[in-house]
Amino acid sequence: MAGLGPGGGDSEGGPRPLFCRKGALRQKVVHEVKSHKFTARFFKQPTFCSHCTDFIWASSWISNPAYTPSLPLSVGEARNLIPMDPNGLSDPYVKLKLIPDPRNLTKQKTRTVKATLNPVWNETFVFNLKPGDVERRLSVEVWDWDRTSRNDFMGAMSFGVSELLKAPVDGWYKLLNQEEGEYYNVPVADADNCSLLQKFEACNYPLELYERVRMGPSSSPIPSPSPSPTDSKRCFFGTSPGRLHISDFSFLMVLGKGSFGKVMLAERRGSDELYAIKILKKDVIVQDDDVDCTLVEKRVLALGGRGPGGRPHFLTQLHSTFQTPDRLYFVMEYVTGGDLMYHIQQLGKFKEPHAAFYAAEIAIGLFFLHNQGIIYRDLKLDNVMLDAEGHIKITDFGMCKENVFPGTTTRTFCGTPDYIAPEIIAYQPYGKSVDWWSFGVLLYEMLAGQPPFDGEDEEELFQAIMEQTVTYPKSLSREAVAICKGVRTP
Repeated sequence: MAGLGPGGGDSEGGPRPLFCRKGALRQKVVHEVKSHKFTARFFKQPTFCSHCTDFIWASSWISNPAYTPSLPLSVGEARNLIPMDPNGLSDPYVKLKLIPDPRNLTKQKTRTVKATLNPVWNETFVFNLKPGDVERRLSVEVWDWDRTSRNDFMGAMSFGVSELLKAPVDGWYKLLNQEEGEYYNVPVADADNCSLLQKFEACNYPLELYERVRMGPSSSPIPSPSPSPTDSKRCFFGTSPGRLHISDFSFLMVLGKGSFGKVMLAERRGSDELYAIKILKKDVIVQDDDVDCTLVEKRVLALGGRGPGGRPHFLTQLHSTFQTPDRLYFVMEYVTGGDLMYHIQQLGKFKEPHAAFYAAEIAIGLFFLHNQGIIYRDLKLDNVMLDAEGHIKITDFGMCKENVFPGTTTRTFCGTPDYIAPEIIAYQPYGKSVDWWSFGVLLYEMLAGQPPFDGEDEEELFQAIMEQTVTYPKSLSREAVAICKGVRTP
């Protein structure tokens, strides 16, 4: 439920709130060539080199990032549609538009094919794109025409315009409900659609990302028979009866959003089980050079088992994973109690026994990660949630670093500004001590109801972290002050 509750943003002309949500930072990978340093950058518009004046072409899996002024589209046919009329047939037509489009300025549609469940259109359309349209999605909806009443919705799907410009698709796709169709598409992996799968697997992604991000107990790929377009229950790449995919869930609401994608509350069809599904956009992962971070997050989520010495209850548990051609899905346990940021915005601060209880459970989670050679690096109020019984759940492991055991360090600049340790700001090698610094900041916030460091911008904030002496409210007990000081001491 990350993201629920007040946003904490500044109101115009009003005082700045004590607590507001802030995103984490990560230093980009720097490539050094002949004593010059470079970072990768993706351009969404046609760009020319200021040095040689030549056009800049992509060097990764994007074959041509140039802006295309038009998007051609062919609508072929549909099979085994739902009967919508009393005669057991339908009068289907296809509605196309770029979304979001509240005024329907881009809407186009095919002719209506009367009295059939297997219509054939074979019509071609062209969308004239504007610069901002690359960020939109192409919506494809099938409707049943009705002479006397409102037309009936039959199914939908959608595609990212930027994805279609990079790699056109040609094949069968399952019709989804209206809410799912606004965000997703589900290919039917029949014999004619194998080229799409091969093209997808040929991209320059690590093989592990595509072979292992799957659902079910087996870690090896399981071949499945090629279904026909009429097979509406199992039509996802590489699925088998024991594996789940997007059509097995009903999406209920958005729990949180970020640059990575979103977290949605979903119910598994045929049961009352609720899950939080983190949806990651593959193109964003690659453009931001976050492939390794995504794999680390998946490994940490799936780490260890229950029982003595195993994974503690206080870390969010991964249920399963699956993928579509353009997105990854992490199915996680749904934590119902909201995050500590929401609760501290409501209460102002926590009573000392409550803060001590939460801190103890957070510490147990950190001890487990550190024993596995993992430093968390993004401990903050937003990433600590409460379950239905009031226990802690640490979430969001995208900033974790593996294989940092005693005697080894790392140097990556990352974290949320308010919680970043001095050694990270100073670009010094660091280990698990940075987690305990963040733990001390978080504990201070829970007890005092305000951050220990402040600044008008990041530069002032970092200077305060490096130089400022923390003052403690007189209401804090001697033990509370001692532990806050102790964990922030290298």
